Amino acid sequence: MPATIRLGPRPGDLGRVLEMHGRLYAEEFGYDEDFEAHVAKGLAGFAAALGRWREDPSLPEPGWLWIAEDGTDPNPEVVGMVGLTVEGDGVGQVRWFLVAPHARGGLGRRLMSALLDQARVIGLTHIKLWTVDGLEAASRLYTSLGFRRTEEVPGHRFGQDLVEVRYDLDLDDDARFTAEV
Repeated sequence: MPATIRLGPRPGDLGRVLEMHGRLYAEEFGYDEDFEAHVAKGLAGFAAALGRWREDPSLPEPGWLWIAEDGTDPNPEVVGMVGLTVEGDGVGQVRWFLVAPHARGGLGRRLMSALLDQARVIGLTHIKLWTVDGLEAASRLYTSLGFRRTEEVPGHRFGQDLVEVRYDLDLDDDARFTAEV
């Protein structure tokens, strides 16, 4: 049975996002605790913005988080996630995109499709994302959805020499890249 995707966050989701990122990036790429701190900082900002919005719904909604789960018991396994934060001026940013190794092979496209659909519904005109070089499957997915690689920043972060990469998508120009689920 394919993983189900639900809109979050629910209590515990942000912790699962942080744990999965810290664990998988350490296992797959040798990243250290600085990466987990980087993810935690972004999640904390998102949680604070959600809290402000819930207290004052007249504020613009700060973003969304989609969680992919496998299994039907009361505690299904989280196998993927992606977030979209609203950055202002019609710009959104893809955040926390990750799929567990055993769940890869289509789930990432489904998650990104949900994100892009939401971006269009709320009228965003541009989407950006930052990642690192060497994630070939993710790079192929981004370009197949119409993203362009626009910037590269070499450096040493998270205990590794790496190249941070920015991708951009103009939603006004991407009608031919409608994502298939």
